[in-house]
Amino acid sequence: MKLGIVGGRLQGIESTYLARKAGFETFVIDRRPEVPAFSLADEFKVIDVVKQRDEALRSLSNCNAILPANEDIETLTTLDKISRELKIPLLFDLDSYNISCSKFLSNQIMKGLNIPMPDPWPNCSFPVIIKPSSQSGSTGVMKVHDEEKLREGMRFISEMDEDIIVQEFVDGPNISIEVIGNGKRAVPLILTEVILDNTYDCKMVRCPTSDFDSNIGDNIKEYGRKVAESLSLRGIMDLEAIVHNGIAKVLEFDARIPSQTPATVLHATGINLVKLLFDALVNDELDSATPLHNKAAIYEHIIVDGEAMMSCGEGQFSNVDNLRLQIGLFDSDEMITNYTPRRKKWHAIVICTGNSPQEAWTKRQKCINQIIEKNKITHYLDPVPEVSK
Repeated sequence: MKLGIVGGRLQGIESTYLARKAGFETFVIDRRPEVPAFSLADEFKVIDVVKQRDEALRSLSNCNAILPANEDIETLTTLDKISRELKIPLLFDLDSYNISCSKFLSNQIMKGLNIPMPDPWPNCSFPVIIKPSSQSGSTGVMKVHDEEKLREGMRFISEMDEDIIVQEFVDGPNISIEVIGNGKRAVPLILTEVILDNTYDCKMVRCPTSDFDSNIGDNIKEYGRKVAESLSLRGIMDLEAIVHNGIAKVLEFDARIPSQTPATVLHATGINLVKLLFDALVNDELDSATPLHNKAAIYEHIIVDGEAMMSCGEGQFSNVDNLRLQIGLFDSDEMITNYTPRRKKWHAIVICTGNSPQEAWTKRQKCINQIIEKNKITHYLDPVPEVSK
């Protein structure tokens, strides 16, 4: 089976990694000549799907399915048309994506479903989070503590030509869940915990999540199912929530394949979300996924630069060159990295597992210490979000 993956950056890394783990032959397309997923793929090609539509059509024609791994609306719209023309399944729901990429529209849907969300400004006190409606990840996200900074943040987002979302800041475990739908029903999958850096970008994912009341986890799964079925989702989405004072408040949902969390789920449970997505949309098989094993997994980004090492958000990996999968490097389970022994600056996605969360964390600590020792690191930075006062 050959999977055409369109997009070679963050989502492309995740999609290519998972597809190869599932036994697919991988063919990655991107309009840029140097993207990190190219070196992970069986085959790759530099094509601008929008400007070189006929070339994209020919190149994708021998694939068994097409998986968009990007958030460019022109590219996504073109791929939707190409898949229909080729009669090749598209593992993506363009209509749901068009809703989810607007935080204003997605908030309206969640409000209609009575899903708990952070209170909107001005019905809340400081601190608040300001974010643009249509950007993904941490782009444009700011935490502010007073009205002066609020006005500055709103001006900044207005200059981005974006609608402005202002909500109360809620603190607590940041939980994510993927949901796969076949257009008629939806299945919520495995909870993961997302750890942020000081720019509110994800630097680490853990599975299983921190201990909290099992009813809270059940609620998050139910929120994901309700949202997906209200969209008639035919594809994959993820939903993100904060557990604050014993209540899960949903921040957002995104109807596209996410990065980081699916690989963590794979190592913790054996469940491959790309395979599940393919089975749901190509083989018409959508069942609740049963874990093949019950382990704990930690997925983390790091940068080494000379004698310094830093844990970092995923945004630092958009343009990394020559990524390779290396098994057991520095006592990890796996690393997706451009490390070589004589390279001074290198990036790595570090994956460590164990039979318990403590065992996985101990392995992670051993791995970090090995990197520090063998690379003669003198400065290690592990940035975290600002603590509320």
